[in-house]
Amino acid sequence: MYNKTENPSSEYEITINKLSEQIEELFSKIHYYQALVAEKEFQIKQLIKENQDLIAKVQKLMQQSTSPPEPSQRSYTPQRPQLNEQYYTSPTPPPILPKKPEISLSLSEDPRINKRVCPNCGAIGFAIREVDDKSKVLSYTPRRIYAKKKVCTKCRHEW
Repeated sequence: MYNKTENPSSEYEITINKLSEQIEELFSKIHYYQALVAEKEFQIKQLIKENQDLIAKVQKLMQQSTSPPEPSQRSYTPQRPQLNEQYYTSPTPPPILPKKPEISLSLSEDPRINKRVCPNCGAIGFAIREVDDKSKVLSYTPRRIYAKKKVCTKCRHEW
């Protein structure tokens, strides 16, 4: 059987060799990941440049679309028939209306969702159950009909 006290220097050399191999592996991984980071940074720079170019194009197109069209110099004017003038529109272009602001509905503004929102914890949708409120009887005939109450399945709040 191997005795640890006989040759401690060889045991240390073995562990030193193993640790040095692990260090080499870790350094190679570090170099690999540094190369990946450099490649990704290059890709990010390219995408940022492409994004800036696209933003510039969009701004240029927006300026072109908002500027009034230049009148064209046409010598030919088409003649339209004089049958029914009520079907023809006026020669003036329709007025340019400002864009409507986008309306975002929050959960509290939508009436369909308001029916199923817990006032205590804010749970929505199927977390709210409707159960019979046996303390309020609406009808005794032909059978008992009870009022409904809502119960949150998350916080057990009733209303």
